[in-house]
Amino acid sequence: MTSATPFVSFESRATKLSKHRVLVPALLALAALVLTGCASPNRQPEGERAQQSGSWSDEVRQEYEKASSPEIKEALRDGVISDQEYAEMKQRYAACLSAAGIALTKYDFGGAVLNQPPSMTADETHNNLTRCSDDSGEWPIAYFYLQMRVNPSNKDLRQAMIDCFKRKGLVGPGYGVKDYEAGDIPSSDDNSVTSCTTDPEGRLGG
Repeated sequence: MTSATPFVSFESRATKLSKHRVLVPALLALAALVLTGCASPNRQPEGERAQQSGSWSDEVRQEYEKASSPEIKEALRDGVISDQEYAEMKQRYAACLSAAGIALTKYDFGGAVLNQPPSMTADETHNNLTRCSDDSGEWPIAYFYLQMRVNPSNKDLRQAMIDCFKRKGLVGPGYGVKDYEAGDIPSSDDNSVTSCTTDPEGRLGG
């Protein structure tokens, strides 16, 4: 017998990079409160640095320079997360969780579902998720893979989220940025909330 656990991965590290960005849907409440800036990347000799370009290059370089795994560094090296690199990360993540006794039964932009033995404590589950996320590159590869598709110009998407909430009838006409910044966001499990928070401009075709 197993029990289901919602997707709880990489939220603490997302706050270090994100400034009004869109996060994985299971982190909706946190996403509304993520209003801090990005840390400056550590400097390394030129020969050891990645050759990234594009709107997310600074954030990618920061994570590249912190990464120790060759697979993670290779995925981040050119500043673009390909479909293949994302798929390979998911395979590594699922294999790591499986070895720890946790089955990853769903993993996509809509969130993830994890099944673990009833005997596994919440702390053990959290520790396994964090370790496997680190070892597989789930953080930061999944984060950048999503962001580069829903927010390619790396811009402030708060107003886009608010407009999406209004279009879908999730908030009233007077709802604004101050309400969003105060953490007053729709708490419904409706797919509309996930859609607005994940992809407010509809770039994924939802």
